[in-house]
Amino acid sequence: MADQEVDSSVATQLADEFPQIDTPIRISPPETLNAPYRQPRANKDTVIRATAFSPEAFSARPLFAGAQSPELTAEIAKTRRQNEASRREYSENHAVYKTQIRDYTTLAFSMKRAGNTEAEAAAYSCVGVTYDNMGKYEDAIKAYNKFLKLSREFDDKVGECLAYNCMGMCKMNSATPPNESTPYDSGVELTEEQKIYINSAVKYHQMHLDSSDDGGKFVANSNLGLCVGLLGDFATAAKYHQDALRIAIRMQSFTGQSVAVGNLGMLSVKQGDYTTAKACMQQHLQLTQSVKDIDGECNAWILLGEVASATSDFDDALNSLSQARNVAEANNMLGMLKRISCAIGMAEATSKMDAHFAVIADLSHH
Repeated sequence: MADQEVDSSVATQLADEFPQIDTPIRISPPETLNAPYRQPRANKDTVIRATAFSPEAFSARPLFAGAQSPELTAEIAKTRRQNEASRREYSENHAVYKTQIRDYTTLAFSMKRAGNTEAEAAAYSCVGVTYDNMGKYEDAIKAYNKFLKLSREFDDKVGECLAYNCMGMCKMNSATPPNESTPYDSGVELTEEQKIYINSAVKYHQMHLDSSDDGGKFVANSNLGLCVGLLGDFATAAKYHQDALRIAIRMQSFTGQSVAVGNLGMLSVKQGDYTTAKACMQQHLQLTQSVKDIDGECNAWILLGEVASATSDFDDALNSLSQARNVAEANNMLGMLKRISCAIGMAEATSKMDAHFAVIADLSHH
């Protein structure tokens, strides 16, 4: 786990220092594989910035001089430059990726001729990661499958579990692209194609669960809970997240506990159980604060505000959202600030709506 070394030959570390709730969890390959750098999953602030401040977003509506502060205008210009730089880098990287795939594939063939199964397996894992970075998930799965078969040949449990996790993640990413807002917390209706991908992901994560130690079982249970919850089986999803929480408690991992209890809270929101959701989110908030997970803390305050708004407790909602705004401002989270400002405006307007209608009704009687 991220905040505690796991004493096991099977465990691998989490790829992210602070995994976020309602987001698939990836494990990191051991250093012996010498895997290439993996493109990280965008956090919520990055996603909002990309969609709100992208060139496409601004070309869709006119920008008026003086409509915003000089500071915001400068921040927007900076973000647009970064987006354009990212686009250029992405195109250039695709050429680099193709070279990497060719080199890793050649290495795999060479190691096979030399009878070095472990090095051959490592090369195929690198091919998989490179295809993963390109968003070519089916090609990545083919490479991970070769890595899996070779890992089994020399009884490498770490490699086997890593392959299951990677293939499950590929299927989840095929259903819900990693650089877009994930639907795991939204209760959206899946397309038939998405259901096929998610059901395939369930199979891989179940194999990961059956093959791994406690660290891996935490990851597999979390991912299974997300998949099954997305398919609408809330009872089974809750069981997976509860199992993940028990494992995290046993391992004394506050990061793991934060993710598990947060996922349980979001599952309660989907079912309209706001009392349970609030209790889970309060615990999730405390855990994010204890491990200094800034993104998680900001999101936890927002979620507490949304839960309070859903129960018409607008004073509590505005207090929670104000706390979220403080965290976002202190950490220059411009995307989250936009989301929080909208939420505060909606909460304030809704809280005054009954009084406003009462005034209108009273005036109509006169």
